[in-house]
Amino acid sequence: MRSRVVAVAVAGLVLGLVPGVAEASGVRCEEVRIPVALGAGKPVDAEVTGTLCRPRGRDRGVLQVLIPGGGYDRNYWTWRGDPRGPSYVEAMNRAGYPTFALDRIGTGQSSAPPSGSFAPDSQTFTIHQVLRALRSQYERIVLVGNSLGSTISRMIAVHHPEDADGLILTGESSTPNWPVFEQLGADYITAAEHPLLVRRNLDSGYGVLRPGVRRGWFYYGPTAANSVVARDEANPEPDVFPTDPEFGSVALNRQIKVPVLVVVGSHDRLICGTGASDCSSSAALLAGERPYYATDLAALVVPNTGHVLNLHRTAPTFYPHLAHWTNQHLN
Repeated sequence: MRSRVVAVAVAGLVLGLVPGVAEASGVRCEEVRIPVALGAGKPVDAEVTGTLCRPRGRDRGVLQVLIPGGGYDRNYWTWRGDPRGPSYVEAMNRAGYPTFALDRIGTGQSSAPPSGSFAPDSQTFTIHQVLRALRSQYERIVLVGNSLGSTISRMIAVHHPEDADGLILTGESSTPNWPVFEQLGADYITAAEHPLLVRRNLDSGYGVLRPGVRRGWFYYGPTAANSVVARDEANPEPDVFPTDPEFGSVALNRQIKVPVLVVVGSHDRLICGTGASDCSSSAALLAGERPYYATDLAALVVPNTGHVLNLHRTAPTFYPHLAHWTNQHLN
C-alpha cells in the first residue's frame, strides 16, 4: 500500500487509500473507503470507511480489524480511557500489529442508507466484503470487537470462515444478562429524537440511547474519568440493528474453527450477574464459555471495568494480554 491514492480491485471491490490522516512516530495512518453492497445480489452503492494504521519497521503482518459496538464508531478504538496511557490502536501498533478501525454501515463516516434498505444481515455482510478486500494485503486477520462488534465477529466466523484467523471478543459472552439487556432497550430512542443527531436527518429505523444514560449502562464509576464519559455522551452514534433471526445465536459458536479470546469487565452490567456470566475470575468466565465452543478458547476478566472496556482507566492493563494472545495464536 502506498501513501498516495491507490485502488486495488479485489473480487469486484475497490480499496481506496487516501493520503495519511495521522502520522505518529513509527506509525502511518490512512483513511480507507471500501464500496460495499448491503446484501447479496444488491447493488454496490454504499461505502464502509475506516482508518488503517501500520507500524513502520516492526510489522508482524497480522492485521487487527476493529469493530465497534452499538452506538459507537471507530473512535472507540482511538479514545484513551486513561489519559496517561495508550489507546487500543496505539498499544497494538506499538506491539507491531497494524490495525483497521472501521465505522460500521450507518455509523460515523460510512454510508447511512435508509433503514428500509438494510438486509437482515447487512451489518455482517458489509464487513465480510471489507475483509475480502483487506485479504489482498494481509494473509492473517484477527477480528476484534466490542459488544455488538463482537457478535458480528462471531457471525462472520460462522458464515464466512475464510475471513478471519482469530477472534477477540470484548464486552460479550455466551450467557449475557438478558433481563438487564431488556431494561437497556427501554432507554433507546430514534436518532431524530436525539438533540445531537437531528441534523443527520435519519429515519426512525435508526436508534440511539437517550442522552445521559451511558455512564450507568456502560461504565464502572470508580475507573471512569468524567471527561471520558462526557466525550462519550457528546458523540452518540445511531444504529440500524440486525434483524436476522439467527444473528448472535450461541448455538452457532461450535462452528467457529479459529482461536477465540473472550474479554469481559468484572463490572459489566450487561454480561455479568446471577443467572448470567460469572465474572469473578478469568477461570470462572472460561468455564462458563467452554460449553459453547469447540475451538481453542481463552478468557480474561478485567477487574474494576465496565462494558466499554477501552474507555476505562484500566484499559492499558489488559492491552498487553491481547497483544500476547495474538502473538501466540497468529504469529
